[in-house]
Amino acid sequence: MKKIISILSVSITLFFASFANAEVKIGVVDVMSILQRMPQRESVAKALDSEFEARAKALQAEEKKAGEADARLKKDGLTLPSSEKSKLNKTISEFENKAKAFSADYQKRQKEEFGKLLTKIQEAVKDIVETEKYDIILNAETTLSASDVVNISDKVLEKVKK
Repeated sequence: MKKIISILSVSITLFFASFANAEVKIGVVDVMSILQRMPQRESVAKALDSEFEARAKALQAEEKKAGEADARLKKDGLTLPSSEKSKLNKTISEFENKAKAFSADYQKRQKEEFGKLLTKIQEAVKDIVETEKYDIILNAETTLSASDVVNISDKVLEKVKK
C-alpha cells in the first residue's frame, strides 16, 4: 500500500511539474515611451494648440489687465475707495475663473485625444500578442527589471506608426 501511495504521489508531482515547466512567453511594453515617440502625438498637440489658440490669446490679454489690477491694489490699496478696490478684485477674480476654466477645458480635450492614442497602442499590443503568441504583457513602469529581450515597445511603436 505504501508503494502505491508513494508512486501516486510521485506521479502527481511529476504531472503538476510539467505544467510548471511549460514555457511562458512574456513581453514588456513601455507605454509612456511609445506615446512620446508616436508621430501622431505631435499632430494631436498642434491640433489642440490651434483649437485653444484664440482663447489663450484672449486670456493673455486679461492676464495683463489682472496683473495691473493686482499691482495697483498692492500699491494703492490702502488709499483706494472701496468701489475701486472691488472693481480691481472683480477683474482679478474673473481672470482667475477664466484661467481655471481654460485649463480644465484644455486638460479634458488633451485626455480625450491622448486616450485615443492609448487605444491605438492597446490595439497594437493585442495584435502583437495574437500574432506572436505572448502569454503575458507587462507595463514597463510597473516592472522592477526586465531585459531588452522581452521589451516589445519598438514593435508596438512600428505598429502604431502604420
